[in-house]
Amino acid sequence: MTDVSGSLMTEHGHHLSFLDRAATWVAWALAGTIFLTIGWFAMAPDDPLGAVSVLTRHGAWMMLLQAAGLAAVTAALATVIAGRRLPEVGTFAAAVGLAAVSLRGGTAGSLLIQWADAAPVSQSSLPMLLALEAMAWFVIVFMARGISIGVGHWCFGAYPEPRRDGSGGYAEGEPLSPRDGATHGIKHMLIAAGAALLTFKIISAGLSTRSVQHGQACFVVAASVCIGSYVAYWLVPVRSVLWAILSVPILAVGGYVWARLGPSPVSLPASVPASAFLRILPIQYIAVGTAAAVAMFWYLYHPVFESADQSHSSSSHASPEGRG
Repeated sequence: MTDVSGSLMTEHGHHLSFLDRAATWVAWALAGTIFLTIGWFAMAPDDPLGAVSVLTRHGAWMMLLQAAGLAAVTAALATVIAGRRLPEVGTFAAAVGLAAVSLRGGTAGSLLIQWADAAPVSQSSLPMLLALEAMAWFVIVFMARGISIGVGHWCFGAYPEPRRDGSGGYAEGEPLSPRDGATHGIKHMLIAAGAALLTFKIISAGLSTRSVQHGQACFVVAASVCIGSYVAYWLVPVRSVLWAILSVPILAVGGYVWARLGPSPVSLPASVPASAFLRILPIQYIAVGTAAAVAMFWYLYHPVFESADQSHSSSSHASPEGRG
């Protein structure tokens, strides 16, 4: 199983032009505008002070369907605007839009307050309900990525792999090396998720008694995914962002399960979660995490593969001579 559609189309050391940069910023600004206006009407909680979550409003399924439609439209528009030079711009734009609309609502603390009066059994089931919601948001983001790839193929043709001869052009049909297979990708995904979980615990260690803030929550998720992706790309390099994106729901679900199985102190206020993993809304886990994974792929892809591909090519050319 390989996924070349997410490969970055710029050569190592070849920077985007001013027009390319302007197009990407327009795409991301458009994503924020769509979700902060139309998206807010579709996803706003029933309580004006509530958090953006399926648990805070009636008609949750309709909310998810509308969010999926907006994510698909946003990903498609962003791909048309800037997808020729940056194929994953649609995925990034949809994730940014979802993250932006979450900031307009309340924090995870407001969600915990809403559930404070629920029966103890309901309170204990909250982490698992949040885990299921996180998976629903991931399906939406993953669908938006599929739309982005489809629109990119339709508008620009098949996404080619970057040439490795330094010419600055593109070589279609170049075979991927064995390290791009599913086994390699799964290793990358698991390492990224594990490193992100560990980083999350370290970064959030001093937040246990503080109130929840949006900026704080988004920073912890973004930093955890970035560090997890960094570790995974250097230990098990891959040529697609797919595996880093797949590590994001593992972080979210793993965190909520950790919170469910961990101790539940009763001395904290209702707005302060017993576990640091409950400080993040499901939509923020997925949206911010996906955006961070894509951004790190853009940053790390060529520094990793420039040397790796050269050494791989050298060894493959040297081995027949040595045997001869």
